[in-house]
Amino acid sequence: MEKENKAFKIFRVIITLIAIVFLLLFVSGALWGIVNIGNLVGGLLCVWLIFVFGTRNKYKSLKEKLKKNIFGKIVLYGINFCFTALLCYGLIVTGLMTFACIQQPKQNATAIVLGAQVTENGPSMMLTGRINSAVRYLQENPDAKAVLTGGQGSNEPMSEAQAMYNCIVEAGISPDRLYIEDKAVNTGENIAFSEEIIKANGLNENKAIVTDGFHQLRAQIITKQQGLSGSVGSVNADTFPIFIPTFAVREWFALPNQVLFR
Repeated sequence: MEKENKAFKIFRVIITLIAIVFLLLFVSGALWGIVNIGNLVGGLLCVWLIFVFGTRNKYKSLKEKLKKNIFGKIVLYGINFCFTALLCYGLIVTGLMTFACIQQPKQNATAIVLGAQVTENGPSMMLTGRINSAVRYLQENPDAKAVLTGGQGSNEPMSEAQAMYNCIVEAGISPDRLYIEDKAVNTGENIAFSEEIIKANGLNENKAIVTDGFHQLRAQIITKQQGLSGSVGSVNADTFPIFIPTFAVREWFALPNQVLFR
């Protein structure tokens, strides 16, 4: 029994430390100006884990107080059920997202580079990561072409596709390997409009989706929903580590919406 108690204590410490690290990452994302359902829900999940596993005595004390009446029991079991279900769901989806990231594209597949925000100072940090990965892929696959896809938002000085084109050409990639698609406003349109360019220009129908790792699973689901021809592989962007937890948790909510309603 003593060994089990010791093992459980070690388990609690590990879970608590992991939750603290992720909570700091969620908060750091917010300090960088990234605030969405990802760091809001992710932060609450971490706080719950820290309270349940890291402050065991306080949790037990509160648990006993809540269990004294039916309303308290409903609150206690309801909160624990919701966070436990969210954690289990999140772990499963994160596993699927990780699997999507390791799907290698076929050699010289046509790259579809998904856009991200362009600021007054140029490509955002996220878009820069995608541009850098696209350049590496095109250097490693000299016969590959790329479709750069992304329209111009109301707060952007130029289209995302044009910003990518400028940076990729500046990096030494020949312009005749690049095709601009500057009308798309979401991932579904990115992929659909890029497919039209691929077919119209007789490009390789095997595809290499260039985007952040957390986004690869949803992009691959969209390609299947649209019934596109050819294989689909992943070219993962150089994502700033602080952003990964926030956007990964956001994908937990975007994915069922994509599967059920689109």
